[in-house]
Amino acid sequence: MAVSCPQNPIIFIKRPSEQCDNLPTMTPAEETTTISYESLRQVTILSPLSNDELAGFADTCSWSRHDSHYEVVVQDTPCDQVYFIAQGRVSAKTYSPKGREVTYAELGVGEFFGELSALDNEPHVSFVITLQESLIASIDAEAFNIFLEKHPAVMRTMLTELAGRVRRLDKKILEFSTLTASNRIHAELLRLAKNNRQIDGGAEISPTLTHADLASRTNTTRESVTRELARLKKNNIIRTDPDRLFISDIAALTKLIENE
Repeated sequence: MAVSCPQNPIIFIKRPSEQCDNLPTMTPAEETTTISYESLRQVTILSPLSNDELAGFADTCSWSRHDSHYEVVVQDTPCDQVYFIAQGRVSAKTYSPKGREVTYAELGVGEFFGELSALDNEPHVSFVITLQESLIASIDAEAFNIFLEKHPAVMRTMLTELAGRVRRLDKKILEFSTLTASNRIHAELLRLAKNNRQIDGGAEISPTLTHADLASRTNTTRESVTRELARLKKNNIIRTDPDRLFISDIAALTKLIENE
C-alpha cells in the first residue's frame, strides 16, 4: 500500500507475512522505499497492539523522510497531525521575544509529538526540528483521537509517557530555580550521560552538542557553556573530539552539584 512521503515519492508499508516481491513494479526513475509496519513497534505507546492492529494503524499513517534541520512542526499553528519517530531524532524548541533559543526536549526513536494539540485542539506550543535524517509517521489528529477511544490500553500507555514528561519538566523547573548556571550545565550533562552509552564510570555522548544547544537546554548563554566546559576539561572530568563528548568521571560531575 502506498502512502504519502514528501521527500521520498513512494513508500510501501509491508504488512505481516507480506513479501517484498508482491509490491507493484516501478519504473527505474521512481524512488521507492519499503517500510515494515514493525518500524512502529518501537513506538512505546503502540506496544499494546497486536501485529495486525499495528499493521492497520501503519496503513492509516502518512510517512515522510526529512534531512537534518527540517521544520516538522511550526509553533502556534493549528494541530492536524500526531507524529511518531521511526528513525532519527528531533528537538522541540521555542524562542524568546529577543530571539533566545529555549529547548524543551529532544525526542528519539519510539517517541511521539503533537499529541497535546490533538487532545486539546490548541495550537502547537513549540517548533519541532529534525536533528538528523529522520523517518516520521503521522496520523490525522481526529483519527488519532478515535483510535485512542477504540484502544484504551494505548491511551493508558500514552498517559504514563506524558506523566514521565511532566516529572522531567518539574525537575528542570526546580533546577532553573535553585541551581547556578554552572550546575545546570552539570545536571544536563548527567542527563545526557544517563541516556547514552556508559563506560567504566563515564559516558560517551554522541553526537555531541554544540555550545549553543547546551545553552538552550540550560537557560544560560553560549559563553557560560564555553567557560564551564573548559573548566571541566581542565579538571579531567570531560574530554571532547569533533563528534563526541566523553564524561570521564560521572561521580565527580555529580559531586559538583551536591557540593554547591
